[in-house]
Amino acid sequence: MGGLTIVPDCTIDDISVSEKSMLILPGADTWSDPKHSTIIEKASELLSVGAAVCAICGATAALANAGLLDNRAHTSNGAGFLEMFSPAYKGQNLYIDKPSVADNNLITAGSAGALLWSKQIIEYLGVFQSNTLEYWYQYFSTGDSKHFFALMQSL
Repeated sequence: MGGLTIVPDCTIDDISVSEKSMLILPGADTWSDPKHSTIIEKASELLSVGAAVCAICGATAALANAGLLDNRAHTSNGAGFLEMFSPAYKGQNLYIDKPSVADNNLITAGSAGALLWSKQIIEYLGVFQSNTLEYWYQYFSTGDSKHFFALMQSL
């Protein structure tokens, strides 16, 4: 998508299934292709052991179609988007109309929620102290240099 080339570090079979793992599924319009079924199965395995799975945009439709959004709060590009592209979707009662939602090791976002989704992933990983993360988010959401300097000062 957009000409971006991604070179994997490992195969799907090499992904460690442990609660310390995290799988990030990027947005795309190809998630309905059967060739992606193996990674969606891996997402299911990871969620079942308490690992984090993060999906944005079209990847949320693949999770929905696999039933992985049926029992967790989630979001996407709209409940109608999931219903349109995921015939097996049954999680409408847990759909939250927000840019990004984190629930029980699942972090989902619609395409407009990329920044908040990134923040929730960084928060889950514990990369920054909470104040540093907030400065990071404020800088990238506003572009205001005062947040950049606060971010640098907090590191």
